[in-house]
Amino acid sequence: MSSFRSFARSSVVALLLFPAMALFAQQPVDNIQIAILKGPSGIGSAWMMSSPPPVQGASFQFITASGADIVTAKLVSGEFQGGVLPVNVAAKLSNAGVPIQALAVVGEGMVKFISSDPSIKTLADIRGKDIPIAGQKATPDYLFRYLAEMATLKAGTDYNPVYSLAYPEIAAQLAAGKITCAVLPEPFATQAMLLNKALREPFSLDALWTETTGLSSYPMSLFVVSKRLAEKRPDVVAALSKAYEASIKKTLADPASTGALAESLDLGMKASVAQAAIPKSAYVYILASDAKNSIEALLKLFMTFDPQSVGGKLPGADFYNSKR
Repeated sequence: MSSFRSFARSSVVALLLFPAMALFAQQPVDNIQIAILKGPSGIGSAWMMSSPPPVQGASFQFITASGADIVTAKLVSGEFQGGVLPVNVAAKLSNAGVPIQALAVVGEGMVKFISSDPSIKTLADIRGKDIPIAGQKATPDYLFRYLAEMATLKAGTDYNPVYSLAYPEIAAQLAAGKITCAVLPEPFATQAMLLNKALREPFSLDALWTETTGLSSYPMSLFVVSKRLAEKRPDVVAALSKAYEASIKKTLADPASTGALAESLDLGMKASVAQAAIPKSAYVYILASDAKNSIEALLKLFMTFDPQSVGGKLPGADFYNSKR
């Protein structure tokens, strides 16, 4: 009889709990899709991709994209809730009314001038030369043009910028000795220098930027999230921020393992190239609200050459995610 009463009591408790348990089980899980760019921008996120942060009521899907245009389109449509973009592209989206916020700078100065020409020792020595530049109207282009102008060298008059080659082609032609100098970002600079030992960096564009602006570096890429996600799920944004920061720290601490992981995740780089490039690629994790001065300095540079490249103005204060 006592065993029957015990069974009855447990059955009643189970029946009372069942609706609450069923309700909990049916709670919707937010599927958070984050875009990761193939190539150098994606390397710092490799560890986060391989081990997404555990957040109750959320699942993460990291989707690799071959170009910023794909990320842009899916941020606009709302299909992606976050991703990494060039600084000017993120600003232009925000100025166009796309509800995104800059969470952090995840890559700083990665643009190099490399050459096998022994006559080039300073920026002034490019006078009269053809200079292949990776990415017309992108950061490498405007950064180099600005620094050249500070050295009284005008594009098209004192030197000839060449935009006909894509990043990999520039690296390949430098490696083969078909061109003797170029402006291009990491890891392509390291890739070319590994294959052609005559190549070197005769002067540092990063150092010239600091000398000219007083800023320690310039941002190359921003991690952005949708405003809706930031408002609805601040816990998710905080977890992503923490995971991305940890991923970059591990990337810098262990380039060899990161290179192997990046290749296995199909991030567009061979393990050996990624390993060699990581120490030179300035991966960082700086909250965008703390990097506002350097972000605006780069955007003002874009505005000097092409205001519409950033949407005609600096983004407003709400562009910067202020949560810690």
